[in-house]
Amino acid sequence: MLTFLTNLEIDPWILIWAFIIITTIIVELATDNLVTIWFTLGAVVALIVLAFGGSEWVQIITFVGSSAVFLVATRPLTKKMMRRSIIRTNADKAIGSIGVITKAFGEGEIGEVRVESVLWRATNLDGLNFQEGEKVMVDAITGTKLVVSKLKEENKIEIL
Repeated sequence: MLTFLTNLEIDPWILIWAFIIITTIIVELATDNLVTIWFTLGAVVALIVLAFGGSEWVQIITFVGSSAVFLVATRPLTKKMMRRSIIRTNADKAIGSIGVITKAFGEGEIGEVRVESVLWRATNLDGLNFQEGEKVMVDAITGTKLVVSKLKEENKIEIL
């Protein structure tokens, strides 16, 4: 019934270029910078060369050459994208500060910390328990929560 499919031969280079195109597109979608787009376009050009009957070496040379041309042509765009400025907020100044626990929390829970008269939701990555009134060090900000850690004995200071 489907005997015509048994005589069908597929050039292995079609599979190679298709694999490169699909893989580089997946990598490109998984990253937020231009990383493999040049190779994707180079593989498409090599696939076109294959369609017109180009040999394996012509395809490979075309792939490498066109990928390099696309890289050079898009370099100004990539440089512009890399120069994104970081927009600082006043929240950054909380990092490195000392806060006071206002709502106790433990491993996997969200607590509350007061830092410079501002209440923040807080979490801890070390799986520690924190009690109300305990002083903590702010290590980072993740989303809208502070990541806090136990205050070391030598860092204990008085908060007014």
